[in-house]
Amino acid sequence: MIPGDKCFIVTDAMLVKLGIVSMLTKKLDEFGKAWQIFDEVEPDPHEETILRATEACSKFQPNLIIGIGGGSSLDAAKAVWFLYEHEEDKFTIDELNPFEELHMGVKAKCVAIPTTSGTGAEVTWAVIVTRTDVDGNESKLEQPNGDVIPTYAIVDPQFTKNLPKVLTAATGFDIIAHSSEGLIAEWRTDFADACCYHALDLVKDYFVKAYQNGEDMEAREKMANAASLGGLGFGNSQVIIGHAMGHSLGAVFHLTHGKAVGVMLPYILQYCLRNPDDDTALKTIAKAAKKLGLAEWKDDLAAASDAYIQFLNSLQKSVDFPHTLEECGITREDLGKNMERLVQLTNESSSITMSPREASDALIQKIFEYAFEGKSIDF
Repeated sequence: MIPGDKCFIVTDAMLVKLGIVSMLTKKLDEFGKAWQIFDEVEPDPHEETILRATEACSKFQPNLIIGIGGGSSLDAAKAVWFLYEHEEDKFTIDELNPFEELHMGVKAKCVAIPTTSGTGAEVTWAVIVTRTDVDGNESKLEQPNGDVIPTYAIVDPQFTKNLPKVLTAATGFDIIAHSSEGLIAEWRTDFADACCYHALDLVKDYFVKAYQNGEDMEAREKMANAASLGGLGFGNSQVIIGHAMGHSLGAVFHLTHGKAVGVMLPYILQYCLRNPDDDTALKTIAKAAKKLGLAEWKDDLAAASDAYIQFLNSLQKSVDFPHTLEECGITREDLGKNMERLVQLTNESSSITMSPREASDALIQKIFEYAFEGKSIDF
């Protein structure tokens, strides 16, 4: 049994209303553990929300912090854990970075229980926090540190059983984006490759099944496993420009994370595959297509990598997922009006530094424009 007798639960109000959190609290009651719920986490949790949660946590003084929910709740729980551990140091979110030794777990351990299959936040080192500046503009902070990987992860498909179709689709594409970008990121390793490849293999076989029948528990289990494997994969190799652009779309247009990175994925892959200076990404995606049975081993690199892109496009249709930014509800006028900020936020993201192909401001803008129109990248 996980030690700790005083549990602070970080989640959102909808999961409480749906009775998902009660699945947890009933077990805590059975084991005689005290608990308190903070259920104010919103999508893309704001810094102010995390500070309120931390204040409540500090008053309760738990020895176990439990995040239950999607990536937003899990990221919020990790941030609360970090701030609670270092309340005497008066740390802020900005101190959560790769260069600090945090010595976590002294006051409390952290448990992550995902209720979606996509983010992999239960096994990753990153915390995504929305910050609003003095002018009211929002940006997504990417705050990574290996010490905030949860102490325990409980990956149980029962918690994903009632996930709506639209969230099944969005979080499923989050897995694909993590695993695809993780395969070609600059920090890729053999160990990351193994996780990313197998995550994609599970997605290929079970994504549509989980979408079509949410009570198919085998499919739910396999997608839950794929999410964690994808998290372990990209957590070691990192993600690339697709996440940088996705985070900027989320900050400006409030697209859900899975939708933002999923809709951008085919375009940024095409961009990386067309790198005139290095064909490593092309070889890797072609190999992935062959391993997954999407292309023949005799196919050349261009044909095999194109088969991978066609696979993504086909999946989008199968799960009613948008193929363009226009299908996400963004107008051409709004895209143009916000383009400068989108490019700025993309460049500020640490994820862009791991891309196998660099992109100037003009090229980033061009990728956004092609993604709006649904045009294949030809540059």
